[in-house]
Amino acid sequence: MIDFLQEADIAMTVCDKEGHIIYMNKQSKEVNEKPDQPLMGKNILDCHPEPARSLLVRLMTQEEKHVYTIEKKGKKKLIYQIPWYQEGEYMGFVELSMVIPFEMDHKVRG
Repeated sequence: MIDFLQEADIAMTVCDKEGHIIYMNKQSKEVNEKPDQPLMGKNILDCHPEPARSLLVRLMTQEEKHVYTIEKKGKKKLIYQIPWYQEGEYMGFVELSMVIPFEMDHKVRG
């Protein structure tokens, strides 16, 4: 199977229901890992200080979505955190992080 997200211009991190990181695409590794400190297999909760850690625990246990923007190193990013499912069973959590323009068009369709 082709991993079309591996080189996508978006950071994607996936963890299982216990919080162990099971997938990181190239950009996620570049943004989140330190040299010689891979994160695959580590618990995502150990990567976040309070209060972010408690928020992640709640999102994961309640299977909630969390969407927000941040500014970091002069770039604005959209963070999209969602539970993921397989055949209706909760399997874990996904975080998508993408750089977005500070000023963006907003279109209303319908």
